[in-house]
Amino acid sequence: MNIADKLKHIETLKSKIDQLVPRKDWDDAFFRKVKIDFTYNSNKLEGNTLTYGQTIKLLRDFVAPQNAASGEVLDMINHQKILDIVFANYRSQKISEENIKELHRELMKDTAQWADYGLYSPGQYKSFENMTVRSTGKIHIYMLPNQVTAGMEELIRNTNELLQKVDTKDMDKHPLAIATYFHQQFLNVIHPFSDGNGRIGRIFTNLILLKYGYPPIFIKEVNKNEYLKRFEISDNDVNPMLDFMADRLIESLEKKWEFIKEQK
Repeated sequence: MNIADKLKHIETLKSKIDQLVPRKDWDDAFFRKVKIDFTYNSNKLEGNTLTYGQTIKLLRDFVAPQNAASGEVLDMINHQKILDIVFANYRSQKISEENIKELHRELMKDTAQWADYGLYSPGQYKSFENMTVRSTGKIHIYMLPNQVTAGMEELIRNTNELLQKVDTKDMDKHPLAIATYFHQQFLNVIHPFSDGNGRIGRIFTNLILLKYGYPPIFIKEVNKNEYLKRFEISDNDVNPMLDFMADRLIESLEKKWEFIKEQK
């Protein structure tokens, strides 16, 4: 399917689900099911070595695995706490600099989570430039520190303006397209923090989807290489990443559909 057909399929799946179960009836139960998956997968993408079973034991039973690095344990615990806040209040949560900084502060508040103590700056934009190495060996440099404040202000302004014009029948105005635009600019262009960018960026990407009645999506480790590749080929055209995100949202809708049927 092309992107337009995938978005139509997304709306068909969402309509089936909305007709079967009103949003207010499935939110809490469904979110309890996906929060651990979201926490596990998002941290796994960042190199966390805890297994899925260990993550469940930690987040459900408060039992940390023996010999686990304290930073990895705190990454999981703090991420889960942030999801509790977002999922409980997603209708009133704002896409704003203040909210992004506040949730980043909570997500990355423990010094053990930072590989370099000199970079420790929860809730604060980066002071040093950051970069990544592409699969081709090319160095990709993110927005320079002195440009981040203006870049974030523009991203927040543009995102909120787009969200005022949502139209699920228009590919460019679909909530997933807007969420993908935010995701691409936040992670591939600005990368505003010294650490924790991927996790906080994916949280706010999902916050946009939640506000418009879509389930949260999460990117599994098996999709990591393709995910990183889509960043590379989406530098000048967001559609490759939108195509990837559409597949992930279809997966989440199908998972939600199965969950609802199991509850009946």
